[in-house]
Amino acid sequence: MVTAALARGRMLAESLMTSRWTIRRATGESSIVDFRPVPITEQVYDGIGKLQTYEAYEQSGTAGPATTQTQRMTLHLPVGSYMPLPGDMATCTASSDPLLVGRRMRIAQVMPSKEHATAYRCFVDETSQGA
Repeated sequence: MVTAALARGRMLAESLMTSRWTIRRATGESSIVDFRPVPITEQVYDGIGKLQTYEAYEQSGTAGPATTQTQRMTLHLPVGSYMPLPGDMATCTASSDPLLVGRRMRIAQVMPSKEHATAYRCFVDETSQGA
């Protein structure tokens, strides 16, 4: 009974994941570009997902003369698709919403554990810089 309901719930959750996401992870190595270290990354996921924000949660900060805004959202991914780790960077590569394409989010938590999950709902942060 639970197995059938869970399979159906996962299928329904995935049917709402209409965007495509590529997720990369730093390998711990870096190369030098323009005299600065740039992390070397590897792709750990390329597939469907859904970005969701339903509560306003943002933080403001300053970095020198600039102000930053960090918005917390959730990125829904298929169960078993990949093991999320803090610091992984997710980029939207295709979406029915053209304003999502190209946006980058930082995974902010270890894989969300839940016995009967229909999707992995990962907290992500998007940081933008203002003047």
